[in-house]
Amino acid sequence: MFSDLLKIVVDGGYAVRAYEDCARRARSRIPSEPQNAAALLLISYAAQRFVDAYDDQPLPVDEANDELTRFSSMLGTLDESLASGDPEKELSGLNSVAARIFEAVNA
Repeated sequence: MFSDLLKIVVDGGYAVRAYEDCARRARSRIPSEPQNAAALLLISYAAQRFVDAYDDQPLPVDEANDELTRFSSMLGTLDESLASGDPEKELSGLNSVAARIFEAVNA
């Protein structure tokens, strides 16, 4: 469901501009995918947070790899929970990703 957004980051070499493009594309999908609006907004926020943290800053390879692992895990959680069709699992997945973003912002 969101693998195309992860592909943008991977194909962009995990670079800041790739995350920026991912955030922009996630936001642009919200009007046409209102059923996924919360997930797309979280994806956009997570990607934009990375952009804000590293824009015009050196990006160590280890940090880029770690962020890709975190970002990929979040998208996997969203994919799995939303594909379940179970409203409780969907909400749990959204809350899990929101909590991970909160932790990253406040680390």
